[in-house]
Amino acid sequence: MMKDRIDLLADILMAAAFSDGHLEGIEKATVTRLLRETLGVPTLPMDLSFRINDFSMAEFKLRETAAAFAGDPPETKRALLQLVAAVHASDSEHDFEEDAFLRQLAGALGMPSEAYADLVIHILEQVDLVDSLARVRAVG
Repeated sequence: MMKDRIDLLADILMAAAFSDGHLEGIEKATVTRLLRETLGVPTLPMDLSFRINDFSMAEFKLRETAAAFAGDPPETKRALLQLVAAVHASDSEHDFEEDAFLRQLAGALGMPSEAYADLVIHILEQVDLVDSLARVRAVG
């Protein structure tokens, strides 16, 4: 029988919600909704609700928690990152702390950056930007 990792998933999603330094109500609601959908239930089990309400970012250990998913197939790891990205997107603000959290999680999962490049912010180097502008400006 496979071990249920719903508690660990809840911890990762709550850490994602806190990764920008504060928890928005919509982020917590999104974590709850995603977990309900994952479990296929209308309301979360009481112990899981308590876990979410009592979550402490100070006690969360990213590498330790991610280790439970490190041996999963790439599609499963990507699905986990997509859930994290959904939590980040729920407050309609995407910031560098959230981005850094997603990158750290992906690293802890052993994922190559190209496997999640579409889920993170890309900063163009000034040199690349100048080159791009020159190409756009050029005629024929």
